[in-house]
Amino acid sequence: MPGTQETQLYCLADRTYFETPARLPDEESRYRLDTDPPPAGWRREAVGLWTSLVPEHAEPAEQGWKIHVSTVPGEAEDTLRDTARICVRHGVPFKFLRSGRALSVMADKYMNRSGAGKFIAVYPPDETVFLTLAGELSQALAGRSGPYVLSDLRIGDAPVYTRYGAFVPRWCTDADGRRVLALRDPSGTLVPDERGVVFRTPAWVEVPEALRPHLAARAAARDDTFPYTVTEALQFSNAGGIYLAVDRETGRRVVLREARPHCGLDGAGDDAVTRLHREHRALTTLAGLDCVPEAYGVRTVWEHHFLIEEHIEGNTLLEEIVARFSLVRGAGSADELAPYVAWTDSVVGELTRALEEIHARGLRFGDLHPSNVIVRPDGRIALVDFEYATALDDEDTPLAGAQGLQAPPGTPGAEADAYALWATWLAMLMPVMEMAGLERAKALTLERWARRRYGLPAGAGPRRPALLRGLDASRRREAEVAALFEGPDVDWAGVRARLLAGIHAGATPGRTDRLFPGGPDLFANGGTDLAHGAAGVLYALHRVGAPVPEEWTDWLARAALRRDPAGAGGLFDGLPGTAVVLTLLGRTEQGRELWDRAASAAPPTAADLLTGRAGIALAALRMARAGGTDLDGKLIDEALRTARDLDRLVRGEAVEGMRLPESAGLLRGLSGAALLDLELHTLTGETWLVRAARTALGREAGHIVGMPDGTLQVKHGQRHLLYLDQGSSGVALVSQAYEARHRAPALSALIPGVRKGCVMEFVREPGLFTGRTGLVAAAAQLGPGPRTGDGVLASVRNLPWHLVADGDRLLVPGRTLRRFSADLASGAAGVLLGLHFLSGGEGGAGQDPAGLLELLTLG
Repeated sequence: MPGTQETQLYCLADRTYFETPARLPDEESRYRLDTDPPPAGWRREAVGLWTSLVPEHAEPAEQGWKIHVSTVPGEAEDTLRDTARICVRHGVPFKFLRSGRALSVMADKYMNRSGAGKFIAVYPPDETVFLTLAGELSQALAGRSGPYVLSDLRIGDAPVYTRYGAFVPRWCTDADGRRVLALRDPSGTLVPDERGVVFRTPAWVEVPEALRPHLAARAAARDDTFPYTVTEALQFSNAGGIYLAVDRETGRRVVLREARPHCGLDGAGDDAVTRLHREHRALTTLAGLDCVPEAYGVRTVWEHHFLIEEHIEGNTLLEEIVARFSLVRGAGSADELAPYVAWTDSVVGELTRALEEIHARGLRFGDLHPSNVIVRPDGRIALVDFEYATALDDEDTPLAGAQGLQAPPGTPGAEADAYALWATWLAMLMPVMEMAGLERAKALTLERWARRRYGLPAGAGPRRPALLRGLDASRRREAEVAALFEGPDVDWAGVRARLLAGIHAGATPGRTDRLFPGGPDLFANGGTDLAHGAAGVLYALHRVGAPVPEEWTDWLARAALRRDPAGAGGLFDGLPGTAVVLTLLGRTEQGRELWDRAASAAPPTAADLLTGRAGIALAALRMARAGGTDLDGKLIDEALRTARDLDRLVRGEAVEGMRLPESAGLLRGLSGAALLDLELHTLTGETWLVRAARTALGREAGHIVGMPDGTLQVKHGQRHLLYLDQGSSGVALVSQAYEARHRAPALSALIPGVRKGCVMEFVREPGLFTGRTGLVAAAAQLGPGPRTGDGVLASVRNLPWHLVADGDRLLVPGRTLRRFSADLASGAAGVLLGLHFLSGGEGGAGQDPAGLLELLTLG
């Protein structure tokens, strides 16, 4: 699953959907080497934001010493021209970021720092050519500027760097079971190609003698006189780190804010060093204010700049919201909510005074959001991160801010801070303000709900910003969405029709990389898989009785056959799940061909349903039915062998090539193994499977803890989870299925506490695997009586927090709420399938008696 920095990369090319960076609109800033004809005898290839030039008849080396060249925007064209000239003369393949915008994007503050500075990558065929190229490039690019490539060794004073690594994509599994890029060791075994932020070489690789002076220069550059000892890294970004440290001379705790030259570019093109010195000037101007940390100075160590400032005891406002938020802690009445409301009022009062004091000294803050506010133990607050604190009348420096909390570009300083204050107040009451970044009028919907739910008087909270007044059309669309969920019952048919319209509108059958918009994971799997790709969307359409155009099924079949079978994946992320969907759609031969291709791959190390062995075995049972009434005994035997291995693993035996899940849940835990056991027992009658299912569920139950509000949730680190993919709802669903066949009082005792959590009033995301739709569907399955009884309908009525109208279509935000998605895991297809279950098929193809587990696992 992509982290925050990787997710940011998929938000660049489109403001509506997660999109591959390759579609970044950068035509006007393409480099000439990307647009001019390639040199004679060379071919050009494009992958993502990168363009490669490769000699037509050369066979690229598999691995070796690669060269990276970094640059700054003003020198990029010249640096690319000079590097290309040397590479072409020596016949050495290379790749480069294709445009000025691509270069700026990859240097952005929120990009992954392990790739920072890499503008050109050169792939010499052997060590001799490598040393020749390194010397020529260092000489040709002497005096040029560029970010330091953290993973590499710098060669001389030019922006030329090197590391030993893979040249072509080969894959292996690392110690955590993840599929990662690989090197081949001297024995021929594929091992992980470690790509961190520290220069290192594989154990069998000797550093060439010519590089040793550069290693010595790197070591000599370290400043041992820096009088601070870092005790904790608080944050890393492309711009640098933030560290908690101790002054060795005074014993005082300080915060070190690091800025790396030429890195962390923002919308104005300013780098991290520029912003750090701007912050120092602001802190100096604001010195003496209680709401501002004291600045102790700026120091340069090696090439990195550090702002040393006061460490303020306390938690961030975001941490305080997570710890205190009353709507996830069982508070129901106005009296129960009152303490939380009083606390938000006190924080807003502190923030208001802080901003007034800053404005009084002629500055705006420019970056107010809960992560930039420290709440001291006594309730006083301090603001941190003054990189965008400039003069109130500054029109050149862009505003910063979190999605949904930021005023529109061009908003004057004091008014921009006022907007952020109002939005921060609302985020404390409704922590889903990312939705206002997708549809600004959504903030008004959330405000109306919050005022009603918390019982706030008309004048409560900061003044609503005037810039929200001109949103009449958006407000009408918001009212239309709300109307679908109001009245005696939900307008199931209307919601279904609009979700289907949204899915159809997002379809792009002319593309080869994806058919429907999905989460960022979509592009790693060729756009075909069940969780995030076309297979999941087509399955949902098929299951709810909606037409599935043949063109779309054709697309899925073609795209799946293009996927490398060596990385076949599992039920939800790979070819096995796609094979089942094609079979369900009537493409039996294509489904079986795909299944056979997947069977040739090495099995995954995961044991779970999402990506692992339990999911593949369950898919085998689905494929076994493909022949109609005559079950495929070979596939059933394969599933039985997997079930035996899983049972051994659950009971503590070592099973080669397989590892236990770290947590519990239907998709990421052992509940999938228990479900497999139950289905196999129904098919074969083998009694050991009942015991195996019970053992797996018992192990799952060991992850579940009771919460103060009476709910039962999976504890995973500091988090408590109810979700279907990882959480107690999935465990309870399989426990219920077990209880229906075999008595297990301890397992059935879980169900009431889990169900209570599933109808929790506040859920941050709307989707099926990790959101409201999945939880409320689980509550309906677990509860007695009708599917929409006892809190279920009340939870469904809160879906309009997230749904956005676009004409006659409904769009659903995916994971992180940054962009919209149509996928099964987090987007519109999952919401469609979940609401189909809740309504019993109403508004579609008639009543659907299927159980939730059957719907979720292609049964």
